[in-house]
Amino acid sequence: MNRYTFFLIFAVLLNAGSNVFYKYSSLNSHQKLLSLVLITLGLLLGGVNAVFYTRSLKGISLNIAYPIFSAGSIILVTLVSILIFRESVTALKIVGISIICLGVVLVSV
Repeated sequence: MNRYTFFLIFAVLLNAGSNVFYKYSSLNSHQKLLSLVLITLGLLLGGVNAVFYTRSLKGISLNIAYPIFSAGSIILVTLVSILIFRESVTALKIVGISIICLGVVLVSV
């Protein structure tokens, strides 16, 4: 694995982490200070995510990196939402994620 691939994977992880903080913020909106801290952490992760994503584009074509970034983020956020937030998983979601994975494979070939 080259460093650009690492940068892209790290960007996906940071993007998902950012979304997790936003979700926690929404669940704690009644606690204004905590909610603000969680939003700030989400924004910070989003900013660092942009740095790593941009660095990945030095070695990975945009038409490859963006689908992987988008699909990876969707898949990771879905898994986190199921495991941490106990959000529902349906057969339709599983089919959708499978189609996303297939799409990324087809675009990356």
